[in-house]
Amino acid sequence: MNNPEKYPWQTAYVCAILETNKLNLIIRIADARQAIEIRLLSPIETDGPEHLAIKEALKGLLALKREKVNGLG
Repeated sequence: MNNPEKYPWQTAYVCAILETNKLNLIIRIADARQAIEIRLLSPIETDGPEHLAIKEALKGLLALKREKVNGLG
């Protein structure tokens, strides 16, 4: 299987996106956010492609939480 993740934190993000069990989803979202937060403790270009990917991932996790955990899903 080809690994599409470019950055280490993306594995946790993809796991959250693909999770279908609501209880596991809460854990996956927390894991993804923690992986991103750990990455942000290291130097990162604020206008680089990884920073943009992180911003998009955080927006995606927030939307996923609103939709699947707090909302209709």
